[in-house]
Amino acid sequence: MNIRYDVEHLPERKTGGKESEELLALKAFLAGTQRNMVIEYEEEKPAKSRYGSLRKFRSDNKLQDVFEIYRREKVICIIRTKRRK
Repeated sequence: MNIRYDVEHLPERKTGGKESEELLALKAFLAGTQRNMVIEYEEEKPAKSRYGSLRKFRSDNKLQDVFEIYRREKVICIIRTKRRK
């Protein structure tokens, strides 16, 4: 183990990760006027994973009253319930 103090050049800090294609599509959907959106995957496993991350985005940004989201097997469905203010 090596501990140092007052280091001249600190390693660069990692910035936030790259947004997923699904999240970018959701943001575009919310900015637009479409009433619904469907994301279909080849397999069920990635659909489950992305569904969880889209739900987290929805709850973190308090968008529960703006759109509904649900998953059926390998398809994620998003339905606009009202326009965002």
